[in-house]
Amino acid sequence: MKNFIITTFLLLIPVILLAQDAPEPMEEYIEGRLVKTLDIENVEVSTSLRSIQRSDGKYYTFDIAVINKSALVKNLKVNNFKAFITQIGKKKNKKEELDILSNKEYQEKKRKRAALRTALAAMGAAANAQDAGRKTSTTNTNVNSSTYGSATTNTDANVYASDGSWATGSASSNTNYNAYTNVNASSTTQSYDGAAAYAARQNEERKLQEMVQRQKEAKAKWNDMYLKNETLDAMESVSGLINVKFKKGDLIDLILYVGNVEFIFKWDPEDSEF
Repeated sequence: MKNFIITTFLLLIPVILLAQDAPEPMEEYIEGRLVKTLDIENVEVSTSLRSIQRSDGKYYTFDIAVINKSALVKNLKVNNFKAFITQIGKKKNKKEELDILSNKEYQEKKRKRAALRTALAAMGAAANAQDAGRKTSTTNTNVNSSTYGSATTNTDANVYASDGSWATGSASSNTNYNAYTNVNASSTTQSYDGAAAYAARQNEERKLQEMVQRQKEAKAKWNDMYLKNETLDAMESVSGLINVKFKKGDLIDLILYVGNVEFIFKWDPEDSEF
């Protein structure tokens, strides 16, 4: 009975596990860029905050490289990655989780943005072609006329007195006149040049197709550069970039998983190259 009580008491004692501090990454500058590297269980992971970029949204863009130096197969899943932003305050720090876009999610965002830009460009191209076919001509008419003249009036008069005498008199007056008339008239005529509109439409369609092609090339480039899920055999490596949704803060925790191993990197947004 005594042994049972002692055993029960021991089982009720809480076991305190002292968590080991996360290892500090090695830091180095490569061609001016800060690179942080962790080597845990023969897996080497390097990260670098490339930029805070504003293409198809606003993101923290990280370059990531993973080398499996072990003899075991390691799985890397971007969807398992995590990121947090911390806003450091005088009394309390505020920490929020940030979204990390997978390659599929980011390519879908690029597709939607490209479709919107293409639609807007097509509307502008149609309006430009329509305007190119319109011609406007204006005719101005100015008419001036002047009239000048003069008139003379002569008056003769005979005056008789009561005594039988009489007198003769005459009067003359001159009148000059002139008149000036000015008339301005303007008329506007609009016409449509089908040939000019067709040529402009062809030119706008060519520019639109060039823009669509550039978007396809940019999307293919980002697809090649973006980090994807990968199975790494022994001594295999993979590299690429990821976009983390932007939110203003003072410290970024980027947590990556290779297999079951956790790699924690702390980044100051000011450490970005751009």
